[in-house]
Amino acid sequence: MTSVDLAAEAAADLAHPPLRGPRRARLFAWLMAGPASLVMLAIMVYPLTNLLLLSLRDYDGASVTAYQWVGLANYEAMLADPRFWAALRRTLAYCLLSVTASLALGTLMAFVVNRRFRGVTVLRTVFILPMVAMPVASALVFEAMMNPNQGILNQMLEAAGLPPYTWLAHPGSALLSLVVLEVWMGAPFVMLIVLAGLQSMPQEPLEAARIDGATPLQALWFVTLPMLRSALATAVLFKLIDTLKQFATIWVLTEGGPLRSTETLYVYGYALAFQFFDVGYGAAILMALLVLVLFVSLLWMRVRERAWV
Repeated sequence: MTSVDLAAEAAADLAHPPLRGPRRARLFAWLMAGPASLVMLAIMVYPLTNLLLLSLRDYDGASVTAYQWVGLANYEAMLADPRFWAALRRTLAYCLLSVTASLALGTLMAFVVNRRFRGVTVLRTVFILPMVAMPVASALVFEAMMNPNQGILNQMLEAAGLPPYTWLAHPGSALLSLVVLEVWMGAPFVMLIVLAGLQSMPQEPLEAARIDGATPLQALWFVTLPMLRSALATAVLFKLIDTLKQFATIWVLTEGGPLRSTETLYVYGYALAFQFFDVGYGAAILMALLVLVLFVSLLWMRVRERAWV
């Protein structure tokens, strides 16, 4: 090989250098993550696309011929439907009450189990149990507790000399009863997030506050809670999404009753599609729920960025 050939080969190597270091690592990462990313994208995109297409059609769920394109007619009917707006108000009320109570109770539980005392590990396990239980099983347990004849709650009322109460059968208390169940299941999740924030929080600001004469309440309000803002915001965001899409417990306990007092958007959409066989209109209701979840999530993240970051 002559010197001219060697020079030409060196120039080619400089023009197309071999993949080494960071470039090779990035290419390897894309090759490994690419197939899984495509599968996850397909799993997410296909159901949403199918739901959107169903919401633009008039379909009864059974007949092949009755599959007519109606465009935005389902959405126009939805905006003029008083039952839709009532379900939207109940969904927001259920979400607001559940998230607020779960945040307060979960934060209190996190502060309790963050302390060192005998039996704290057992107590922490007991607190986590509601989150581990299946939602349907938890709903059945609460249904037995609220039974108007043999439920433990009414037995306690009778022992106190008070008349029994129909917790899930009364329109005035059914939604609040569901909120209690949602808080019981959701507070442990908030506890875990806040507990992680407490355990990763630096202790120097607290020690400085104590040296400056701050009371425990002042240290909590002005030092601890501000440093937990990120953990609290994360807990609120996840609980918002989880509560807005809650269906199983509501359907098992009330099916949207009594007198539609617990009919949320999810329950209304499901009833339209699988009880009244108006799949197109039910899909439009569920698309509205999806938009609501995205809107609330983006709004909360925007508020967090402006106020806390």
